[in-house]
Amino acid sequence: MKKRNRTLPHRLVTFFIRTLLILLALLLAGFVYQWFGERSDREAYIAPGQRVEVNGHKMHVYHEEKPGKAADEATVVLIAGWGTPNPYANFSPIYDKLRGRVSFAVVERFGYGYSEVTDDKREIDAMTEELHEALEKAGVRPPYVLAPHSLGVLEAIRFSKFHPDEVKGLVMIDTGSPEFYETFPSQALQSRLQRIAIKSGIVRALYHVPGFAERVAAGRNGLKLLTPEMKKQDRLATLLVANNKNVTDEMREMHANARKVVQDKEKLNIPMTVLVADHLGRTSEERMDAQRQFAETWSNDSQVVLVRGSGHSMQAYQPQAIADALIERVEKTR
Repeated sequence: MKKRNRTLPHRLVTFFIRTLLILLALLLAGFVYQWFGERSDREAYIAPGQRVEVNGHKMHVYHEEKPGKAADEATVVLIAGWGTPNPYANFSPIYDKLRGRVSFAVVERFGYGYSEVTDDKREIDAMTEELHEALEKAGVRPPYVLAPHSLGVLEAIRFSKFHPDEVKGLVMIDTGSPEFYETFPSQALQSRLQRIAIKSGIVRALYHVPGFAERVAAGRNGLKLLTPEMKKQDRLATLLVANNKNVTDEMREMHANARKVVQDKEKLNIPMTVLVADHLGRTSEERMDAQRQFAETWSNDSQVVLVRGSGHSMQAYQPQAIADALIERVEKTR
């Protein structure tokens, strides 16, 4: 009996070491699996638009110009919210509804979609000027109607302040106000953990489970409105670039960026339409009041429109509502 008591600690240590070695082996195998997968994925992950140089790195700009567009006619600029792996694919349900009626562009921030990753801090003024320079270098000339989704509102408002003569309208796609993002809970830790899950091969393995792609995109209507090719590009972006250091740093800087925008607040002399998703029937009157206050305190000419049957990623639920608001806003600039 005494001999067993003396060997019990030894057995526990042996069990712990063996378990740890197995876990490390599995983790290493996962990283190798992801590394080989990335090599194959990059061959199929080809930018559909231009990749222009901004501050020494490439930014992706997808642009479709309406045939016969007048020089003074505004171009819609779609600006993604935080954490969208592939903004080009994410906004794609809107394209057919805009094509031939207005010119439009999607600019992907550093760390998103087909753009490269930068070492520069994700500070709001730097990001805004990167957006401006990318449009300029891609030949997307002003005037613009800026259409940000979610956290993209900070760039849109900052852009409008820095370049007011270039912006003829704003269409907010279920964004919050800058004041809202001053206190919105940070998801930086979540972003880092998701990146680990990707780089360790866990997410790649889960994509082989039937229904996983739809479940992981539940907040985007399960990607129901995306074509098979767009779904493929979204999956590749998730496996290659999602939650990288730029995306995580952007979330880490969210409160400071929002404060900077709010501290420099001025009412814009730019028409603003605020599209508010009803969050599939769960929107409260309190939220609607907050959105009305947002519109009224940030623009001298604003309207708030409730979009029913939509989740937060409105482009994945009600792209027609977005297209109608954008077309109306562009037509008013002529």
